[in-house]
Amino acid sequence: MNHELMHPVGDHAAWSESYYFNFVDPDQQLGMFTRMGFRPGNGWADALHVVYLAGKRVAFTYGRRDVANNLSQYDGDLKVGDLTIRCIEPHQNWQIAYQGPAQDIADAEILLERSKARPEGWFTPAELAMDLQFECLTQPHYSGLDDARGHFEQSGRVTGSIVLGDERWQISGYGVRDKSWGPRDWGASDRQSMPKSSDASGPAPFVNWFSMNFGEHAALGGSCFRHADGVMRGEGWLQRDGVSLALSDVTIETGYRAGSIIHTDVALKALTSEGESIEITGKVVNVCPTKVPMPGGATFINEGLTQFRWGERVGYGIAEHWHAVSLG
Repeated sequence: MNHELMHPVGDHAAWSESYYFNFVDPDQQLGMFTRMGFRPGNGWADALHVVYLAGKRVAFTYGRRDVANNLSQYDGDLKVGDLTIRCIEPHQNWQIAYQGPAQDIADAEILLERSKARPEGWFTPAELAMDLQFECLTQPHYSGLDDARGHFEQSGRVTGSIVLGDERWQISGYGVRDKSWGPRDWGASDRQSMPKSSDASGPAPFVNWFSMNFGEHAALGGSCFRHADGVMRGEGWLQRDGVSLALSDVTIETGYRAGSIIHTDVALKALTSEGESIEITGKVVNVCPTKVPMPGGATFINEGLTQFRWGERVGYGIAEHWHAVSLG
């Protein structure tokens, strides 16, 4: 089966099929993540598209469209709002294009605040035009593949252009894409209150997801979940010099700004399937919080553009933390 195409919709109410891309251009310190998700049980698809700019600045966009239950009709119509993604050649080349309005936000952390609590002028309306090519460098790494659900990730080279208002950038960087299908629940069973500066316990994310590229040399990705002992533990993958390896015993430790769920640094440890120990540290450069409303609160998915260090190598990618927050 061509897993680049849509899959038969399962019976679960939260069934979803999604396409995700990211990249970082290290010379310009500019990055992007985009996620297009189809949720037939809800009757809609949505697209979240963010461009990271200098400092804490981002260009933020979001769109929706109505969809039917049979998703196969959208295989040649992956367009939601002003975002379009197109498969040029399966597992080889994709185009990511955007043409439309965006919110030019000077400090993305304002997105932690409720809309009605944000000050006037918290963003500047702008026109965003983007045309990027994602050239896959590796074969897809599959996990959890069966008839009802699946997931794969690939690393790639990204080139193209981004225009925001009067500013223009020619892009040359590296990134990771993934494709997921099956039930997707954005919530957690327990919710934490927004931490106060006096809260000694600090933030407690329930999911940490990561992807990073060290040029053409290597790419890593994976996810960790909070266990009963409080440790964020999981698994992942490493694609290095044309060889793909599984990562096990992955753990992530995180530092946070005082009184905030904004992460500032991460430390990752893992073992490859060949028994090699991996240790990588990361400094978070810019964080874009995204909010998914949930009963009793919200899940904040904080997308951190991060500079990683693995020995003498420097790489870039995304450190993503999920926080279940009570907004009562």
